[in-house]
Amino acid sequence: MKKNILKLTFIVLSLGLLLMGCTGNSNNDLNYIARTDFLMDTVMTIRIYDNQKEKTLDKVFQRLQEIEDRMSSHIATSDVSKVNDNAGIGPVTVHEDTYEVIERVKYYAELSKGKYDPTIGTLVDLWDVKAEEKERDFIPTTEEIEQAKSMVGYEDLELLGDNQVYLKRKGMKIVLGSIVKGYAADEAKRVLVENKVEKAIIDLGGNLYIHGDKGDGTQWRIGIQDPFNPTGSYAGILEVSNISVVTSGDYERFFIHKGKKYNHIIDPHTGYPTDNELTGISIISDESIDGDALSTTVFVMGLDEGMKFVNSLENIEAIFITKDKSIYTTENLKGIFNLPKDSPFTIKDY
Repeated sequence: MKKNILKLTFIVLSLGLLLMGCTGNSNNDLNYIARTDFLMDTVMTIRIYDNQKEKTLDKVFQRLQEIEDRMSSHIATSDVSKVNDNAGIGPVTVHEDTYEVIERVKYYAELSKGKYDPTIGTLVDLWDVKAEEKERDFIPTTEEIEQAKSMVGYEDLELLGDNQVYLKRKGMKIVLGSIVKGYAADEAKRVLVENKVEKAIIDLGGNLYIHGDKGDGTQWRIGIQDPFNPTGSYAGILEVSNISVVTSGDYERFFIHKGKKYNHIIDPHTGYPTDNELTGISIISDESIDGDALSTTVFVMGLDEGMKFVNSLENIEAIFITKDKSIYTTENLKGIFNLPKDSPFTIKDY
């Protein structure tokens, strides 16, 4: 039986904490200091509720900037860009942080049998799904997709020790966008702990880490995004503390072509954006790096395979939202995840 990593509480707490993007204090929230910046192609906000020091926020955001500089495929001098530039040529020595993250993506690629694949860069570049683009009058041709797909294969991503990484075939590209925010959230928590912060909210654009409880032993109430309504709308409420919650779905970045939605989550096996019954997935885990990778993996798998996969893992829970507005959760979330009154969603047993 899976271990339950969540504490069950049913105390009514303040709602909407993590649905707010502004910096500053609110009459509905505890006092805090906060900072917001745009990094890793998303808005990132850190709120500190105790031991409030601006220097601590400085340290957190310096660390987040370091991670982006090393792991972004859009920065020419990054470790990831150097690995891609030397694909089929020779190994590249990367920073130990980058090596650690690439080890984790390789692990999940092997565990999922390629449903999650960090070498999907050629397909990501080909589809180039942007948040600001909602309509498109073209999609890649079958030939273009097959050509890009031929450059995908985690088996040809070699980790050679001593922080050396090698892509065996010229033209291959790794991308870490599906895991780097999770790693960044874990690192932000580490910096906060080192600076004696016991209560904070780390919000890295869909990757949330709830560090500590509210101070009186009660838990935070977290709104899980409603995939059918604007950002800030919630499908249900999750009561948690000291845990990571990562949410992903087909509503984040997508475009419409001839009446069909194409989202940013690419299926490595088909070469096309994932198209199944799911519209949203939330992963609850001890470490955000796991939640980030698994939110992509499970979304690609779909409900049946994804539920079986999650249930095979220790200390991982999930919330599945389908296109017919049904919600399925892992067993340990029953009583912790609840719908608001008059909800259009229905929680169903799996």
